[in-house]
Amino acid sequence: MISQRISPDPVLSFLVMTPKPAERSRLIIALVTVLVGASGLTLLPADALRPGGNVVVIVAAATTLPVAAFWIAGRRPPWFETAFVAYATVGVVSVLAVYSSPFSAIPSCSALVLISMYAAAFTSPRILLIQVTVSAVVLTAFAVGALTSNVDRWFVVTHLLSVAALFAAPFVMRYYVAFLRRQVDESQRDPVTGLLTRRGLYNRVTALARAVPPGRALGVVTAEVVALSDLEERYGHAVVDDVVVEMAERLTASSPDDALVSRLDADHLLSVFPVTENRAESAVQHVAATVTTTPLRSAPAGVRVGSVVEPFTAAEDPGTLLHRALSRAQAAMHRTAPSRSDGDVHRAVSTLVADGGPRIVFQPVCATADLAIVGYEALSRFPAGSGSPVTWFADAETVGLRVQLEMAAITNALRDSTALPADAFLSVNASSATLVSSELAAAMTAHLPVRRLILEITEHDRIDDYASVRAAIAALRAAGVVISVDDVGSGYSGLRQLVELEPAVVKLDASIVRGVDRDPMRRAAAVSITTFTREIGARSVFEGVETEAELAVAAEVGADMVQGYLLGRPAPPPSYR
Repeated sequence: MISQRISPDPVLSFLVMTPKPAERSRLIIALVTVLVGASGLTLLPADALRPGGNVVVIVAAATTLPVAAFWIAGRRPPWFETAFVAYATVGVVSVLAVYSSPFSAIPSCSALVLISMYAAAFTSPRILLIQVTVSAVVLTAFAVGALTSNVDRWFVVTHLLSVAALFAAPFVMRYYVAFLRRQVDESQRDPVTGLLTRRGLYNRVTALARAVPPGRALGVVTAEVVALSDLEERYGHAVVDDVVVEMAERLTASSPDDALVSRLDADHLLSVFPVTENRAESAVQHVAATVTTTPLRSAPAGVRVGSVVEPFTAAEDPGTLLHRALSRAQAAMHRTAPSRSDGDVHRAVSTLVADGGPRIVFQPVCATADLAIVGYEALSRFPAGSGSPVTWFADAETVGLRVQLEMAAITNALRDSTALPADAFLSVNASSATLVSSELAAAMTAHLPVRRLILEITEHDRIDDYASVRAAIAALRAAGVVISVDDVGSGYSGLRQLVELEPAVVKLDASIVRGVDRDPMRRAAAVSITTFTREIGARSVFEGVETEAELAVAAEVGADMVQGYLLGRPAPPPSYR
């Protein structure tokens, strides 16, 4: 997931991050400010102040009125919260200093706790620490003064500890506020990309607009994946997620550091950022060009982009401004990337096969017990920017060229495997259509004298004719080819495919392995599949092992082999000589 790079408005984050609660919070703070000032005025008839103290109290109380009005006004400079903490602390300490008795001032130090709680909610940890330190010094000074005034020391200690204990509240409050902020932030982020949702964007745009000085505008760039539903139908939900995540990464990387990047809909991303008016067009065009000119790695998807520069005034509502800018940007998406036709796909696959097929890389498979390399899996790599292996093979199937593309990949893998250690097995992937073809059996049996071969059949692959597949597997097994079922736990075939194919190797899908050390459900699935594998006399492989913790779980549950980035990344054969 992608982390957003701008801090939310503290008042909005503390509350529910909607306008009405924010307005109510300002009204409450203004009211408390006036009440504290009014409480000071009640000291005037009590004869509890030193000579001249009445003037200090009246001045301090009078200042609360314009400060409260400033709170109600709504728009505040960025430094206002810190200045308010300093103002309130100085005001309260000034009034406490004119008490006729230091002992009488100790209970009133609780007013400093209110300021500390405000600092905990709306300022930085540094400001909170400074405020509490000042309050502790003031409280201690009054306690010392009371002791020197011959007040009973136990009365002084009791009052001192009672007030001092209250200063724990701001720190507890800060931890709770941090928890609330995380909860609110997570609720307003897209779970796939980590970007802001539409609601999160609208809640944060107020802070962004407030930080924009006069003479600047908002740059808005909207990006949309063309025909996302068609992509999902052709390649599946996982590939669509990869496309959206890649788009999100690209838009975030090309946007300024203070940009708000969000996912508004399934196929619609947006970046909003402040720009200077004299460089506004070049700034938004840079972001738009970066998004559109770099081909997507995850799938051959089209992208269209619209961009606008929206000037605004300080009096304009940020939500209204964003809505207008978004409407204009969407209207500006005139460069529509055409979706590929089946004819385009057929030509692309045919050309690749005629040119020799995909490039092959090999990823090591290690024994769990000692992490020694025991074999390699051959993986296909396609021209940069033309789509992932998943999309290439899915496209090839739609135009009837899957077998040809898979055989080109398998042929290249068998040829390049001569550079691998002689005692290591080679594992190749094939669909059920390729499995029953005569080309596969001929290619694999020709290489069996020089290397142990494993044929992986993915659980994603739909098998309609189990009789033909079982017959092909029987012939390959008789020739010495080891049969494996790949991606167990991610497909729809369930146990039937395992039972029907009678594999000698079962590979647990990376989606189950990833996070298996933290997720009880994934661990339970891993234990079940590993136990089943042992019961049928097969060997198990954990795919996608990327951390030491995942490797430890693989060993604990009894996996025979492991594979993943932690143990070795896919690489051309010379890297493994």
